[in-house]
Amino acid sequence: MHQSPAVRGASPWSAAWQDWKQAVRVPSLWMNLALEDLRDRYRRTVLGVAWIAISFALFVGVKVLVFGQMSAASTREFAIFVTIGFGAWSFISSMVSDACGAYLHSRAWILGTAVPYPVYLLQAALRNWMVFSLVLLVMAVALLWKPTPWTPAALFAIPGLLAYFVTSVWLSALLAPLCVRYHDLLHAVQTSMRLMFFVTPILWMPGQNGVLVELARINPMTHYLAIVRDPLLYNHWPATSWRVVLLVNLAGIVLGAIAYASTRRKIAFWI
Repeated sequence: MHQSPAVRGASPWSAAWQDWKQAVRVPSLWMNLALEDLRDRYRRTVLGVAWIAISFALFVGVKVLVFGQMSAASTREFAIFVTIGFGAWSFISSMVSDACGAYLHSRAWILGTAVPYPVYLLQAALRNWMVFSLVLLVMAVALLWKPTPWTPAALFAIPGLLAYFVTSVWLSALLAPLCVRYHDLLHAVQTSMRLMFFVTPILWMPGQNGVLVELARINPMTHYLAIVRDPLLYNHWPATSWRVVLLVNLAGIVLGAIAYASTRRKIAFWI
């Protein structure tokens, strides 16, 4: 990446800030890059990106049929519990995976252009949001069978989605350089996310006591799901989960800023 003399002579923090300001000023660039990624993924298919919603709906339908038989909750409650939980989990999982590969995926651009690095981080975050928007359509349809009455408390899911956006940005800033430097980390993160799926209340409901409720309580993913699922399904503001998510985001922003500022000059050599 070619940098101007002013940027080369600036402190790491000042240069990092300039990178982010330049990236935010060219939203059309990272938006078009994200769109091109999706076009490449579904090129030559008849249904295109509609496969995202179709595959998600089919997966959720099968899971509800199989695991719903084991749940004490009503079919409607369990179906929406799984739909929202798995939808949010799919986004978080993809967000983590794409954050790890944000620089690796854009290797040719990094080596051949002077585009500020945050463009690739925002590209990865936006690509996941485009996919998630189709999943949200399926979740919206499922909510037509919501077993509880609608109240204004359901609107609390909106700041939950905003918290997801903040997380997607700092995750990319933190994991993208680390995975370029340590390639084993990418596989370690992917393996960890597969394991986390089984200890997160997606296909099972925690209940009131026992091992499952303890697993749910100490699992940060539980709280990320709760800030969106609880308002929509139970008309409930999960205060404890919000405290956990805000603390995670605060720590993540700090760590992401440190990771980006301290590695931005080395990415082209590592990659």
